[in-house]
Amino acid sequence: MVQEDSSIPSTSGVQHEEPTQLRKRNNKVESNDDNKEVDIDWDLHVPLTEIHLKSHEWFGDFITKHEVPRKVLHSSIGFLTLYLYTQNIDYKKVKWPLIVGFIILLILDLIRLRWNFFNKLYCRTVGALMRRKEIHTYNGVLWYLLGLIFPFSLFTKDVALISLFLLSWSDTAASTIGRKYGYLTPKIARNKSLAGSLAAFCVGVVTCFMFYGYFVPKYAQFNKPGEIAWSPETSRLSLGTLSWLGGLVAALSEGIDLFNWDDNFTIPVLSSIFLNCVIRVFKK
Repeated sequence: MVQEDSSIPSTSGVQHEEPTQLRKRNNKVESNDDNKEVDIDWDLHVPLTEIHLKSHEWFGDFITKHEVPRKVLHSSIGFLTLYLYTQNIDYKKVKWPLIVGFIILLILDLIRLRWNFFNKLYCRTVGALMRRKEIHTYNGVLWYLLGLIFPFSLFTKDVALISLFLLSWSDTAASTIGRKYGYLTPKIARNKSLAGSLAAFCVGVVTCFMFYGYFVPKYAQFNKPGEIAWSPETSRLSLGTLSWLGGLVAALSEGIDLFNWDDNFTIPVLSSIFLNCVIRVFKK
């Protein structure tokens, strides 16, 4: 049986005497009892004695395990972005709201991580969208915004949009399927399973096929010259091949554990770099 140290230092350097709450996931460690393996969720190995997320207590696994509100918000951003594309919103202007949002949230995080009373109010307000480990660390939304600023500042419209769709949909699919069936498949990285990567691949294929095969031609009047990097006339890649490669890009971006950085940052950054390279290499 794995024993946990009940004296865990907080961010303020004060030790907590109450036990830390743990929840099981797929991370395995050997115990001292008959060499058995025990599943422990190290991501939630944080003190919960100072601030409690009431929404997590009220709704239980609906939020803590399945993260339904967080995933709904995550996925809805992709659909909202696709709708804005069909309304001819200039993608070059998207980075400015992202930058402003990043600065505002960074300031809020800097305040709440230094002011316990404000942190309690903050967590009560948006606790349903937070993970327990984010109570005393920076919010994952910061990495989400920073990750999207990168492609929307450096790449063409289609590459920027695809990277957002992969973050919104492929990452959600990978998380959902990986948590449900990941124990049935081999692990390919820390907290990454083959099941999750296959889910990301399938969603990536469908995303690229639908975007380039349906939305780009249907709303071609909204695309200025040079805004769409791939087209059948300018590329040696067919739509099917590009979609397959798009799925591979999604799986690689989701599956790579880069310096233990947040997925919300690495997925849009890596997917935009990979996809841009693929399109440019096979340019006619």
